[in-house]
Amino acid sequence: MGGEFRIKKTSPLIPVLLATFTSGFAFGIVLPVASVILEGRGVATPLIGLAATVMFVGWAIGAPFAGRMIELYGIRRTLIAGISTTGLCMIAHGFMVSLPVWLLLRFLIGSASASMFTACETLINRISTDNNRGKNLGLYALSFSASLIVGPVGLWLLRYGHWLPFVSAGLFCCGVAAGIYHFIPEFREPAPAHSVAIAFARRISVSLIAMLMAGFMEGALISLIPLYALRRGFAEAQAGILLLAFMLGHGGLPLLIGVLADRIGLRQGLLLSYGLGSVSFLLLVFLPAHLWIAAVLICGGAAVGALYPLAVGLLASALAPAELPRGNALTMFCYGIGSIAGPFVPSLIMHLTVPESLFAVVALLYGIVFLGTGWPRQTGDRPANH
Repeated sequence: MGGEFRIKKTSPLIPVLLATFTSGFAFGIVLPVASVILEGRGVATPLIGLAATVMFVGWAIGAPFAGRMIELYGIRRTLIAGISTTGLCMIAHGFMVSLPVWLLLRFLIGSASASMFTACETLINRISTDNNRGKNLGLYALSFSASLIVGPVGLWLLRYGHWLPFVSAGLFCCGVAAGIYHFIPEFREPAPAHSVAIAFARRISVSLIAMLMAGFMEGALISLIPLYALRRGFAEAQAGILLLAFMLGHGGLPLLIGVLADRIGLRQGLLLSYGLGSVSFLLLVFLPAHLWIAAVLICGGAAVGALYPLAVGLLASALAPAELPRGNALTMFCYGIGSIAGPFVPSLIMHLTVPESLFAVVALLYGIVFLGTGWPRQTGDRPANH
């Protein structure tokens, strides 16, 4: 297998899920709370949007270095460093209310999160088997989605001081980093033999495309579903219900798809997600503006939420264990690029056409990738257990 790897009696899956929840909680705090504070200080809306985008720029730039960090320093140190850096940056957010400083801190949070997620995904792939990889990665996605829902509790803490949400989240991150340190198995694989970047990317092209889609879809739909709803005549409260329906599908149902993928193969599970997304969002183009379209948005949310964990799981079928850090880092880069592009491209099309064009673009992309992934059929549907 190469490299020493020893799993302790206490399964590392639980601390990994806790680490994932912690990072998502930090994301859920910093994005809405900082936007509210900047709005109250009269910062222009484009600059507020730039502050949010910088986090994903840091994610995309930091991701390529994450794999190398794992090779040099191991899973445990990379994971703990990512959580600790996020925590310290969150605390700094609370005491330095300056847009230029916040832009730098958000860049660092994005880079640290890329390292943390790369380490978590590499570890989950290493401890999973053919029979539970989809389930474990579904739990991983669920823990992150749940943390995003809990995150906005920071808005309630604002009444007690703008520093409190950030400092509370930062201390929580640092506490989790200290608490899980001894429960994360330490291993450091030898660096894999040099391979041509294009050839390496071609081997994991299905995962890279799926991760690019995941970032694009999440960035577009989470940002623009409320705008779509308001332009279709929904009240603000109803727009919130539609977004909540999407988030519920995004967070809860990918676990079911992951369990099913353990039976039918991860590649078939990915094709199922593409097909479900194509049909769901195509329906939303033609359905009348009624609140019951929330049911379709739940299905659409599931199709989006399943892309990320299935893309990570498919890496294990294409790569040797020593190559996983590099592969995970590359998929994280694609996710960051997709997250940057997602809010802008569909919003421009919506501005030039009609609100329903948001779902038309999404359905078209799902259909194209479904056909491209399903034909020609390739081998390796089920991950190899390395």
